[in-house]
Amino acid sequence: MRTAFAVALALIGFAHTPDCRAQEQQSFKSIIARGFEIKSVTFLRGDTTENREVILVTLQKDKSVAVCYFAATSWVNLSSAALEDSKRCDIRN
Repeated sequence: MRTAFAVALALIGFAHTPDCRAQEQQSFKSIIARGFEIKSVTFLRGDTTENREVILVTLQKDKSVAVCYFAATSWVNLSSAALEDSKRCDIRN
């Protein structure tokens, strides 16, 4: 649970960085097509997610990092709508 909380805090800090020029949003499919590799998949549920079951996927390519946020059912079912949603993932260069 501590790890999940730390990941959630990192995502919050990642999404609210003051330097928006170094961050962009893209779909999961486009990130994979660019050559990013999945580094971790984390299941979260609790106060930080309002008791919703969510999946955080962390990806990396060279010095760039991406974090994608999905409802657990969307990730399990590989929902095309979620995987193609251009606001689902944040990339930090």
